[in-house]
Amino acid sequence: MNTLQEMDQENHYCLISNGPILFKATNPLWEKFEGRLPQKELGALWMQCRTPLIASSLGLDVFWGTRHQLPLFLSRNVKAALTVHDIVHLLFPETMSLPILMAERLFMRRSIRRADHVIAVSGSTASGIQDHYRVKAQKISVIYPGSPISSEQDRSKSFNDEKLPEKYFLFVGTLEPRKNLKTILNAFSLLDPEKKGIDLLVVGNIGWKNKELLAILNSNRFRSRVHLKGYVDDDRLSYMYKHAVCLLYPSLYEGFGFPILEAMHRGVPVITSNVASMPEVAGDAALLVDPADAQGLAEAMNRILMNDDLRNNMISKGYERVRQFSWERCAEETLAIFNQWG
Repeated sequence: MNTLQEMDQENHYCLISNGPILFKATNPLWEKFEGRLPQKELGALWMQCRTPLIASSLGLDVFWGTRHQLPLFLSRNVKAALTVHDIVHLLFPETMSLPILMAERLFMRRSIRRADHVIAVSGSTASGIQDHYRVKAQKISVIYPGSPISSEQDRSKSFNDEKLPEKYFLFVGTLEPRKNLKTILNAFSLLDPEKKGIDLLVVGNIGWKNKELLAILNSNRFRSRVHLKGYVDDDRLSYMYKHAVCLLYPSLYEGFGFPILEAMHRGVPVITSNVASMPEVAGDAALLVDPADAQGLAEAMNRILMNDDLRNNMISKGYERVRQFSWERCAEETLAIFNQWG
C-alpha cells in the first residue's frame, strides 16, 4: 500500500473499513472511510451491508477487495478486483477458526465469480483457484508480494532484557494446526537437543485449536529447551531472527509464506515444506522437506547444524532469492490491472 500511494499520483483512492484504519495515508489523493463496528467477526457482514452504499455514494470506478471478499451487492457499473491469498478453507478447513471458515465458505466463491479480475499471491494459489472454482486462466494474475522487511525494520538493535539461548532454531507463526509445530517438536526430540546443545524458540500468538499441541509440548522430555515467546514487536523479532541457527517453517499449507523471506533477508537459513507455495517462494535457497516427515525434518536440521559450508551457501542464496520479490513490481502490476479499466 505504501508503494502504491507513492507511485500513483493520478488516481483517487478511498480506504473503506468497518473499524479504525491504522494505515497512514500520506498521498493527498487517498482518504479513509472508517466504520464504527471494530469487531473483527462482524467485518464480513459490515462489508456486505454497508460497503455497497459507500461505494455508490462515492461513485467508484474500481473496487479492490484486498483479501478474499467483495461486496456482493456492489453495482455492476463498478469494476472489481479481488486478491486471494490462499484457499485454506478448502484444503485444510479443520485448521481454521469457525467464524473465519464460515465467512470464507459463504463469500469467497461468490466473490470470485463477481470479480472482473482475480489477483493471486502465488502460482500455487492461482492453480488452486482454477482447479476448485473453475476460473479461466485469463481472469487470474499472479502478483507476488515484496519482501516483508523495510529498511526501518532492519535496524540492528539489541535487547538487554531478552535472554536468548546461546544456539537455537526459530519458529515464527501463530500456534495453530496448519503451522505444523507438532512435527517440529517431534523432529526436535529426534535431534537429541541435549547432546547437540540446541534450543527451540517459538514466536507467535497462541492462536486456536492448539490444546493437543500444548499438551504435547508440556509432556516433551526436552521441554526446558523449548521457549514460547508469544507475540513480539518487529524490532525484537528481527533480533531473534538474526541470532537463529535456522528458521523452521514446515507448514502443511501456505498461500505464500512471508517468514521464508523474513529469514532470508536477515541472513538466516530456512527449512520449509515441499508443498503448496513454499518451494515457489524459497526457490533453491532453502532445504525442502515433507511436512509429515519428522525424521526428514530432523535430518535437515542436523545438516544445517553440522555443515557450516551448507549453512553459508544457503545464506548467500537467500540474499539473492529475497531480491526477486519487490513491492515496486507488485504495485506496478496491480496498478496496471486498475488502469486497464479506465
